[in-house]
Amino acid sequence: MRAQAARFFVPFFVWLFLGGLGLVALSLGQDIDALRELSSLPDVSDQVLRALIVVQPLLLLVAGVGAGVALGERVGLRSWVTARLRGDLPPVMHVSSLAVAALLGFGTGAVVVVLDRLVAPSIGVPSVGSLPDIGTALIAISYGGITEELMLRYGLMTLLVWVGARVWTTRPPRLYFGALLVSAFLFGAGHLPAMAALIPLTPIVVLRTVGLNALLGLAFGWLFWRRGLEHAMVAHVATHLAFWSVAVPL
Repeated sequence: MRAQAARFFVPFFVWLFLGGLGLVALSLGQDIDALRELSSLPDVSDQVLRALIVVQPLLLLVAGVGAGVALGERVGLRSWVTARLRGDLPPVMHVSSLAVAALLGFGTGAVVVVLDRLVAPSIGVPSVGSLPDIGTALIAISYGGITEELMLRYGLMTLLVWVGARVWTTRPPRLYFGALLVSAFLFGAGHLPAMAALIPLTPIVVLRTVGLNALLGLAFGWLFWRRGLEHAMVAHVATHLAFWSVAVPL
């Protein structure tokens, strides 16, 4: 019984810690004065407000990590780190495979920047291709590359496949692709609150925000399905590198 509990709790707390680093970066990277000007916020100290900002994503992170650790292995959605922490024989993960994931993420990010450059000026939206400050870069790498992947891919996508497998009693490729599509769409929709803080959410703004981010989510989800969680994380980080590097020459 103790060994079985360790198989869940050891990877659960390691992933929760790593995902929590992204929440810390998200909290510390918030411009509290700007947030107070944009919306009506509770009359509390800046420290309390920073803590409140991460309450919802913390709950999503706990649920995502829990679902991924408990169900991922059952439905064939792998994590090299989880397998290692359990003492299992981990899935093979070559450096070349991670490099391919990085190239896919970078390439998809570059495509998104080019598409956004065609749309953003006409609707008054800041382009995704821009050079970040240090705080924004840390949020993108830690919260985006780790925390969001734990919530959306390791958590939501795994849960959707598990539920689908229980309903249909099989796990055909279309089940994974359906879960991939749903998680990608919700990944895109999850960026709408941040956009709403900048400009009104007109139909074209919603379509642009959800569509471009869902395109990225499709790439991350495919890598999670076919290669493993860590490949999706590498690709997510590489996407942000594309946003920053492609922003210079274009």
